[in-house]
Amino acid sequence: MAVGRGDGLVARTGDAVMYIADETAGAAPLLAALDATAGVESPGRALAKALATIALGPDSALIPPFGLVAPTADGLLLILRGPVTADVESDGQGRRLTGERALTWVDETLPPTIDKVTIGGPGGLAVGMGGHTVLRAGVVPAGGFAALKLDSSKPVAPQPHTPERRDPPPRQAPRARPPAQAPAAETANPRPVAGALTTGGDAVYPLDRPYVIGRNPLADPMVRDSAASPIVLADDPQISRVHAYVTVGAESVFVRDAGTPAGTYVAAPGASEWTRVGVQPVVLQPGWCLRIGSKMLTYQATGPAQ
Repeated sequence: MAVGRGDGLVARTGDAVMYIADETAGAAPLLAALDATAGVESPGRALAKALATIALGPDSALIPPFGLVAPTADGLLLILRGPVTADVESDGQGRRLTGERALTWVDETLPPTIDKVTIGGPGGLAVGMGGHTVLRAGVVPAGGFAALKLDSSKPVAPQPHTPERRDPPPRQAPRARPPAQAPAAETANPRPVAGALTTGGDAVYPLDRPYVIGRNPLADPMVRDSAASPIVLADDPQISRVHAYVTVGAESVFVRDAGTPAGTYVAAPGASEWTRVGVQPVVLQPGWCLRIGSKMLTYQATGPAQ
């Protein structure tokens, strides 16, 4: 998948790719909806449902134009909203779609046989597409993207290697073995933390990356530089634009406040009191809740890290 020069953002999570026409605060909910599909197989339908509540809801006027492609069980879902175009190429034939054809958005399930989909602004993306501008994950400033067949970007499985057969060397007298060394510390080969942050609804944020939480986490340099993913918690005046940070270590999940007036709080399951978190990272235990304003996220752990 290649990206092109121009104004806007291009974001990718797995095989779901989105172009957003500008970088206003309205882009943050779109990025959060895309990021919530991480690890979901064929996320197209779930992503469309999440975007419908954002782009077609009461605050739709604040949402910038966007276009996306995401795999479904029977093809590739294409959604266009506003002055965004998509050029679809298949079997040597091409056609152009635009999100301005409808008052809400234009969506179509493309067959798996398509060769290429290019999404950009009103004039398309005929220039500025670089062959070496590959985006594998994250968010970058760009004027659009071109997505090829999903299977064309998958690495080719290596062929099994048959080792050359050699005769064993002559037996020698056993040598004295040195004293056994102590095993390496567990942190020398850390395991990824298993689990996710959940909001009690449909949003699930896998704990395989750092997060910035707030009303507009896109304003944080870590999100803009693709060093962290955003979690948008809107409609709460107690929540700051950038409110808290969640990071993942070898065996633990950490949370810290961004120095906000309202603060960030954690609590064990069933606890009656909340503990305020400072600007220094503290461990968020599996099963514990994280409270930001009136919003709560729960650390649901799975696997050996539980």
